[in-house]
Amino acid sequence: MALQHLKNGKAPGEDGITAELLKTGGTPVLEVLQKLFNSVLDGGTTMEAWSRSVVVLFFKKGDNALLKNYRPISLLSRVYMLFSRVITNRLARRLDEFQSPEQAEKASVP
Repeated sequence: MALQHLKNGKAPGEDGITAELLKTGGTPVLEVLQKLFNSVLDGGTTMEAWSRSVVVLFFKKGDNALLKNYRPISLLSRVYMLFSRVITNRLARRLDEFQSPEQAEKASVP
């Protein structure tokens, strides 16, 4: 489910892995990712590559000679983003289990 939510057409991080590559890998890639993610969860540490990003300056508008007309974009590993999505989904489900119906009703009132 988390893999389906990764957006296609986005620039990859330092590892060069795209969302499209992960999605077309099928079951063999999912099995490897599952082992990797379980290893990270069991060991309590992430891979060093996940803490690095590639920063690219994206031109907005105006004079392209002025730095203020650019904004930095950090390109992160898609595998790391997928792992983050898996963790977020798990936490959201667990938190929903502990939320009382009364709190859910109050939260939906404008």
